[in-house]
Amino acid sequence: MRLSSQLFLAALITAFAVSAGPAGAAMLGDAAVAYRADSLITVNGRSYGGKVFHRPGQQRHEEQVAGIPEVVIIDAAEARGWLVVPGLRSFVQFALPPIMTAIDDTALRRSPVGHDSVSGVATSKYPIDRVAGDGTEARGFVWVSRDGVLMRIDGTVTRRGASRPVTIHMELSNVEFGPQDAALFAVPAGLTELPRAALEPLLGGGTSH
Repeated sequence: MRLSSQLFLAALITAFAVSAGPAGAAMLGDAAVAYRADSLITVNGRSYGGKVFHRPGQQRHEEQVAGIPEVVIIDAAEARGWLVVPGLRSFVQFALPPIMTAIDDTALRRSPVGHDSVSGVATSKYPIDRVAGDGTEARGFVWVSRDGVLMRIDGTVTRRGASRPVTIHMELSNVEFGPQDAALFAVPAGLTELPRAALEPLLGGGTSH
């Protein structure tokens, strides 16, 4: 099944952010602390401002795509996510893409290539160079704080057969540490679950290459 451009964006948002590997494996970007922050994600030169909420094992991303508010909820333990479109009172469930498992590498954070301050948070810079089982490649760098907060991404994701890579940059700002409401990481009651194909024409359809 092909991903719509918006669903592929949802995958990109989370591809570097939470990596769900085998049970008990370390997860890149799964911070040991709960927080909320502003986020700016740029995909192929187009920017999407939003917010991210995190608690260990779970993340929530809020963005507007083509003027439509969207929420992406990730549960690393269940290795799945949900794309929620509040205006349509609907959601789509999706499996985490294989590249997320490929990025999961406990050895990654043993060899930083630099140290920087990102939005006032001290971070270490680590290289990403991974190929998933489906041929998807992720390359670039991530900046991670001592507590595991993924503060910045600068890299590319290339799907097998794509004519060119997708460039992605993400940076957090205004990070506020503290407990986050559990309800943020659950699909609200009363929404209709739809197959991905049902939302594609409503969200612009097509594929991202």
